[in-house]
Parts: sequence; C-alpha cells; structure tokens
Amino acid sequence: MIPSHVERLLPYLFLLALICIAVAFRPLLPVDETRYLGVTWEMYLSRQIFVPTMNFAPYLQKPPLLFWLIDLAWDIFGASRVAAMLVIFVASSLVIWLTTRLAKTLFPGRDDIASRIPWLVAGSTIFVVYSTLILFDMLLTVFVLAALLSLLAFARSGNRWHAVLAGLFIGLGILTKGPVVLIHVGAPVLLYPFWRDRQGGLATPKFFAGAGLAILAALIPVAIWLVPATILTKGDFVYDLVWNQSAGRITGNLHNSHGRPFYFYVVLLPLLFIPWIFVPHVWRLHLTARIRGLIQTQSSDLSALRMLTMSFVAVVLVFSAISGKQPHYLVPVLPLATIVFGYFMAEVPPARIKAAAFCMLAMFATGHAIASATAFKLYDLTPLANFIDDRKDAAWAVDFDYQDEVGFLARLQKPFESTDNPEGWLRSHPGGYVIDKSFKNPESSGQVAFRLHVERGYLVVLKGQH
Repeated sequence: MIPSHVERLLPYLFLLALICIAVAFRPLLPVDETRYLGVTWEMYLSRQIFVPTMNFAPYLQKPPLLFWLIDLAWDIFGASRVAAMLVIFVASSLVIWLTTRLAKTLFPGRDDIASRIPWLVAGSTIFVVYSTLILFDMLLTVFVLAALLSLLAFARSGNRWHAVLAGLFIGLGILTKGPVVLIHVGAPVLLYPFWRDRQGGLATPKFFAGAGLAILAALIPVAIWLVPATILTKGDFVYDLVWNQSAGRITGNLHNSHGRPFYFYVVLLPLLFIPWIFVPHVWRLHLTARIRGLIQTQSSDLSALRMLTMSFVAVVLVFSAISGKQPHYLVPVLPLATIVFGYFMAEVPPARIKAAAFCMLAMFATGHAIASATAFKLYDLTPLANFIDDRKDAAWAVDFDYQDEVGFLARLQKPFESTDNPEGWLRSHPGGYVIDKSFKNPESSGQVAFRLHVERGYLVVLKGQH
C-alpha cells in the first residue's frame, strides 16, 4: 500500500516526469516558445519591466506576467530553459490542485470524485501536451480557477471581500493573456441565474453587484502595469493589446490570427475524452440513464453540473464564433470538463484511471524519443544559434518576418537589422551576415555560409566579403 501523503504527491511527480521528458527530447518550438523566451531574455537583459521587447523593439501583443515570473526564476537559478520550465511546472501543479479544490467546493463530501480529479487532469491529452510548453494558457487557467472559487465563495457567503479577491485574480489573468480571461470567467457569471443554489445561494441581483465589484477590483493590478506601460509607449500598448490584438483575432484581420472555420473546436472536442474513452469501465456507466435519473429526482448535484456544462458550452461557442482559433485557447475550460468526467467516473476504480494516465506517459515518452531523432530536428534552431553566437560581434540582418526565434538560444545582446535587399545590405556591411528563408535547398556558393533544414524549407545565412 502506498502511504496517503505519497499518493497525493504522485500526480505532481507524474507532471514532473512529463516536463523532464519534454526538456530532454524536445527542442524549444518555434515560433511561440522561442519568441516568448526571446522576449523574456530581452527583459532580463535590459531590466525593463513594463514594456516587453522583441528584437529589442516594443512587443505590444502580450502582457508581461509570464515574462516577469520567468525572469524571477532566472534571477534565482540563472537564465535557462529548465528554470523557465519551473514556472510552467508550478502553474500546471496549481491547475491540478485548484481543479481538485473546485470539485470539492461543488460536490462537498464527495471524496470519491475529488480523489479522481488529480489523475483525470494530469492524464488528459490536453494537459499532457500543454503542461510541457512555455505558453500562457496554464498560468491563465490558474487565475480562471482561482477567480471561480472566489466567486463561488461569494455566492454562498455574500462576503464582498470574496468578490474583491475574485477581481484581483481576474486582473492577474488580464496581466497573463489580456482580456480573454473575461470570456472564461464571464460565462459562469452571466449564467448564474441558471445554476445558483435556490436554497442558500445569493440572490441574482446581489451576485451581479458583486461581479461588478470584482471587475472594478480587477482594474487595480492592471492599472499598476498598464499606466506606466502606456506612458512609455505613448498609448501604443493599449491600442495594440486591447484593440488590435483582441478585435483583430475576433475578426481575423490580425496578421497570423490563425483564422479557422467555426466548427474547428467541435472537431477537437473528442480529444477531451482521451484516454478515458479507452477505459472499459467507462463504457459500462450507463450515462444516459444516470443523467435522466438526476433530472427526474431533481438531484442537489444538478446546480453544480449545470454550472460546469453550461459554462463549458458557452465558452466553446464564443471561441467558435471568433475567427482566430488555436487548440490551446480552450485549455482554461479543461477543468470544467474534467470535473464532469470525475462526477460520472466516480464508480471507475482509481487504479484504472491511473493505468490510463501512465499509458499516456509511456506514449508521450516513446513519441518524444522517436521524434527527437526525426521530426524534432526540423524545429531545432540550436545549430543556427550556435553559428550566430560564434560571430555575435559581426553585423547581422534578417530578410524575413523575424519573431525572435534565436534571441534566447543565441543569448543575443543587440537587435538584428531588417532588410529586403540582402545583396545591397551585404555590400554596405562587408563583414556581416543576412539570415534568409528559402523553400528549397539553395545551391552551394561562396555566399552561403550556413544552412539549416527546418519545417518549411531552409534557413540560410548569407555572408558578405569577409
């Protein structure tokens, strides 16, 4: 028998194993991971905390909280990918813990549900993938869950300090990824009349008044950062983050907004059921009959189940209506679906759930080991970074839409110039280099100093008259 305190730690050790596998076998993936660590590196180098930079020019597309936290880890442990992953590990661990807390809050006394939640979170396909990537979504999920827990406490007690606390978490969510947090928190708030506890819950007008107080409180952490950032960028940060980014992604007019059809998320929804759909016990749960029984008996659990399912559906519909779509945009609703799974899988033996989770771990490790020798080589920009690092005193320029792909990898301390005329630039910088992209392998010539086969062609370094 495993001691109870060790049993509680196992899902977090499972998460640690996932991250170790990712760091050991997978390079930093361009363009997102390399860009965000590049931005973080420049903030770390310049000690500029209010305005992030990319290629040493203001980067106005993302708030700075994730960058701040990674910089803090670097101050303690030194600038490295491993130190940055510590931040992701802490955020992902908090997602497991807070999802379990939310399950206990919604279904008090149901230890059979709460005990399964950590493994249902840690072993899910979406969590396995995104808990190992340097993105904003796990940290955003932390603040969405914290805000929901605070709002639930407010709905039951009427204590305004719970509403203020929810607002502070919403504000931190805005500092993580911008106004998108309002969609994730706003759905359960607006749907409150449909799921509130008729016996002991707060009246709808009072709850909405508390939600308004939460929005006001959210302005506090946002203002602490946004006011100086706005002054330093002469208003560009507000325009780019609030309007250009948000409206651009909604309409699809933003460059690289990842426009996809409205049914994109519906097609991806089956991923939520993996690997649990392959557990034989799940097929014997008679879900239709159980749901019918809950409705007929007017079970006290219906309120919590309505909150979870209606909020999940509302968020998916909102994001489906938005033109810009990426799979990880829905990571913050994973806890809602997981708790519903936990409710109906309370009869499934925990050993079966753990076995499915460890199967995911084995597949993750095997896939990464194979990909490290094959597909991942097309994403590894370390050889190019090493080439640049050996010649970092030379003049450098780029002839493509550079997204700070090698800023962190090469530990750059000055920007690349931008040019659309490599030949002319090299004539004026005879000791310099230009990085270009090519869809086919360029012919060998005295001007080609380096080439790297990447996912969509080649990155080519052209040299001047050295």
